[in-house]
Amino acid sequence: MTPNFREAVVSYGASQDCGEENLLQQLKKLFKQLSEAAATTEGITKSLGVRNVFEQQDAVEYYRKILKAAGTPVTEVFEGKMSNIANCCKCGNKTKETSTFISILLSIDVGNDETYDVENGLKNFFKHSKLEEDDWMYCDICDQKTETETWSEIDEYPSVLTLHLKRFDFDYIQMRFKKNECYLDVPPSLHNGDNRPKYDLYAVINHKGGYTGGHYDAIIRSYENDFWYRFDDYTVTRTSEALLKNSNLPYMLMYRKAVLSPSSDPHPEKNLQNPVRSLPHPVEILPYPVRILLIGPSRAGKSTVGNIILGENYFPCESGSRTVTKESMAKTVENVTVVDTPNLFSLDQLSWRTEMERCTELCDPGPNVILWVTPISEFSDQQQGLFHAFRKRLDSGTTLHMMIIFTHGRNLKEQNIERFISDRSKLCKVVRSCQERYHVIDITDGHNYAPELLKKLCNMVTSEYTAISKGQLKRCTRRERLRRRQKSIKH
Repeated sequence: MTPNFREAVVSYGASQDCGEENLLQQLKKLFKQLSEAAATTEGITKSLGVRNVFEQQDAVEYYRKILKAAGTPVTEVFEGKMSNIANCCKCGNKTKETSTFISILLSIDVGNDETYDVENGLKNFFKHSKLEEDDWMYCDICDQKTETETWSEIDEYPSVLTLHLKRFDFDYIQMRFKKNECYLDVPPSLHNGDNRPKYDLYAVINHKGGYTGGHYDAIIRSYENDFWYRFDDYTVTRTSEALLKNSNLPYMLMYRKAVLSPSSDPHPEKNLQNPVRSLPHPVEILPYPVRILLIGPSRAGKSTVGNIILGENYFPCESGSRTVTKESMAKTVENVTVVDTPNLFSLDQLSWRTEMERCTELCDPGPNVILWVTPISEFSDQQQGLFHAFRKRLDSGTTLHMMIIFTHGRNLKEQNIERFISDRSKLCKVVRSCQERYHVIDITDGHNYAPELLKKLCNMVTSEYTAISKGQLKRCTRRERLRRRQKSIKH
């Protein structure tokens, strides 16, 4: 489970004539049931064609079935692109076939009593190998079969990298499948190298038993609190990473792409969605609890700013034109709470009120900082209008707690931010209304912006009682209801 996958399922709108075979509809029902009471997976097993739940099935096979049935954009975070390359050793002619992949099969080259190294297994997967003469491939240039070298390369790494251990292999002596029960220490991270990004472990699927029968369970790290939980049939218990040490049970390993420092990324322009890993302990800089509400237009970089402040990739964010944040969500690290919001200005009045009330609860007892996030641009009438529309929907004192965060700072080029602001009268007015508080961020230059930003926030929160009160936010929603009621009476 990832935030992106869950959001895509929850927001799925099924047609009226969809039946029990619609997997996404069954997943959506399951998520709804889980939020209210105990749930059953009967609908999901039926949609997958499972008739006997006591008969062992292969986890990898059904992992593929689920993703195929779900389709894009639900499954795009699990998909990458890989090329299989064949090289003629005689003339050097290369042929390349590129396709999508959702998992990597790792061969096991150790015995049952030995320890398997996952990192080495992954390196061996990409190792060049020469084919036996009977398997040589035909070369168009040489017009004959020639000695052939083959290997694989990943062109696009997925957000979630799934590794499948080849524990079952056919024994030609006994003429049956046998399971390799070697032990391994599941690495908590796959370190970047050979153009591969760094990945952090977040789920392991275990298998206990043999080829004809056995039992699966899963150990998953929650993206909300970072605790590990063991899912075993209908039982869920909190556990720890210690279960992943020296274990012969892991069958599938799932890693989520980690946050990288731009200075270590050879292609920072391709990873603008990944914030700089900042301070491990914000409490060292901020003496008082800080509750930050992120506001701004779509694709402005609100989630990225939140991740920079917290120092981890807590909020899902991607490059491109698609909006990732569908509803407000909060994350607390030490004494800092950040509330990320969707594009509130694309919502109708009812949805606006619902999201503002949700923000009120997430910011309890109330936010003491509002960060207006906007990209460096010419600052159009529309952007100015959005800012003032937000001010009007809140109390007049709101701007005392506001700061503007300019993203895409690289667009300033040689110009400094002060000159950029002074040359734009509309932007000047907005900055003045925020008491001249602003900050520029550009994650592609290798600079860690978190300490400077947190220092400015510290100056805004001068007491643990500093807050835009819960009452203020609730009053703004009540005013909006009253205004609409009066308007409807007039008409």
